[in-house]
Amino acid sequence: MNLQNNIARIEDLPYAKSPPMQFTFTQSATLTLGQYPFTGAAQVVENNKNITSNTLLYIKSVSFSADIDLLTYQQALKLSTGLTDIPVFHAFIQSDSRAPIFVDPIQLGNYYSNQEYKQIVIPKQDPNELTAFFRGTLQQHAGLAGVTEINLTMDLWVQQVTSNNFIEALRKNYPKD
Repeated sequence: MNLQNNIARIEDLPYAKSPPMQFTFTQSATLTLGQYPFTGAAQVVENNKNITSNTLLYIKSVSFSADIDLLTYQQALKLSTGLTDIPVFHAFIQSDSRAPIFVDPIQLGNYYSNQEYKQIVIPKQDPNELTAFFRGTLQQHAGLAGVTEINLTMDLWVQQVTSNNFIEALRKNYPKD
């Protein structure tokens, strides 16, 4: 039996040939008029590998945190003026910048630790880097007295698959609409 007939699920990824890797993205916001604005300027994600058009990225899980404790973070959210102010996370493959990796940005109303995500990304062109940004606003409150900068961090746990046979079989099993 050939490989293409054996693959039925994304969970059957060949770990030995596509070891997990971690991408880390951190962005800072400086206190300005009682707010910490995350403006959405795209930056390259740390730990980038050479992402090429002949690979598949399988995002398995995400983690999110900030350099302030969770209760302080959530209080800064409660003081925001509306849901549009809650920070969100956007990510793109640089050469496919008009097509975000996540259909909807990831809402960041809470911290996540290895939250299962399961997203497949197949870059269309070379060269590539993973770029990302946070957008939203945190409000200063008494618990943030003396804090002039807040850093948000998103970790993506990914498998990069380079097996053309596996990628072709996966495309047959998970065709794009």
